[in-house]
Amino acid sequence: MPFGTPASGDFSIDVTRLVTDRLSKYNFDVIPQDVLEGFLVERRIRRSDFLDRSAVRGMGTVLKADALLMGSVGLIADGENPKVSINAQMIDCLEAVVIWANSVSRTGADYATFLGLGKITSLKQLVEITVDELLKGLPGTVNLDSSRLSPFEVVHASFSPDVLRGNESARLSIEVREITGKVRDIKAFVLDQEVDLNTEDGRWYAGAIRAPTVEGVYPLKIYVTDRWNRLFRVDAMASLMVQNTPPEVALSFRQRVISPNNDGINDYVLCIPEVLKAMALQAWTVEIVDRAGVIVRSEEGMGSLPEGFVWRGENNQYKTVADGTYFCRLVVEDKAGNKTATTREKILVDTTPPEVALTVAQDHEDSVTVALKADDVSPINDWQVIVYQGTDAEGQKFEGHGEMPATLKLAKKKRITG
Repeated sequence: MPFGTPASGDFSIDVTRLVTDRLSKYNFDVIPQDVLEGFLVERRIRRSDFLDRSAVRGMGTVLKADALLMGSVGLIADGENPKVSINAQMIDCLEAVVIWANSVSRTGADYATFLGLGKITSLKQLVEITVDELLKGLPGTVNLDSSRLSPFEVVHASFSPDVLRGNESARLSIEVREITGKVRDIKAFVLDQEVDLNTEDGRWYAGAIRAPTVEGVYPLKIYVTDRWNRLFRVDAMASLMVQNTPPEVALSFRQRVISPNNDGINDYVLCIPEVLKAMALQAWTVEIVDRAGVIVRSEEGMGSLPEGFVWRGENNQYKTVADGTYFCRLVVEDKAGNKTATTREKILVDTTPPEVALTVAQDHEDSVTVALKADDVSPINDWQVIVYQGTDAEGQKFEGHGEMPATLKLAKKKRITG
């Protein structure tokens, strides 16, 4: 295959031709480029990355080739210290596997000795030396045994869907490319159940199968016979996954009370999803509903769950919802179509300050008992009661965390006259 013809300034080097000449010196019979190009055009292969296993095997059959050499020029630069980088690999044309590979990078200074003697300044000379080093160790022979090799290639096999529930139906698609012989018959099995295959062009085969009822992974087995009635078996091309059990997921929260007023304190709630048991998720939806069950906020996605969901007290129109109680749940669906949902978890939205009241319950000679009351949709977190002496002098202070006590007893300060 062509290595490309890189140019450095006004200087152009045909690396492909250079490699071909070196291979001829090593007693390889190199197929002419115009013959190779004719094959590539007929197979509609525009680049080397279009070469698959069947194309390489077809190349061996049609062109009578034992091996394919392909590579590229990573770097070529002229100057006082020229630079060259080339890689190559050899692929056998029977099983389409790599049997040799090498990569060489050189600069002119690599060959300099004491006082800079021996440094290569000619880019052309450096390329020739690099190609010689690249091809060192190239196998002189390629021992190919075609006695057990299939005369055709199963290049594609797939189920749609490939994950489903037991007893559901799936479509099977198989592509077969003939290399050296014709397909006489083809059969496909999942366990002992045969798939009834049909074809219109002798290349693509299709059929339907009902999945086994028991959960598990079921590989596809393909049997192909040629015109001499030789049987070839192909495994591990595709498999069916039966999944009957719904996924198990949970939601956890760092805190459940929010006041989305942009003051930096409890402005949002973080919902953290956790997959307890699932093979492969297909889709997910997180819903937040009010007490009446009306969805105020939702988000959905495909595939794996994100690390967390953030709700800032907004509805789907990005407006802040009213204070009150809301419920959050997560609904997931796996690739088999099994659905499950978490229980509804309560979230409290509270942007209104508490309403507080302090009244004198009992007035004694040496103390006063006051009644405390706070009215709010969310529990009280911290509280303080401050008793002033006169207008602004702070006297007694009472404070705590959590709910306030119903009453407080305040000592009276005695006045001394004389």
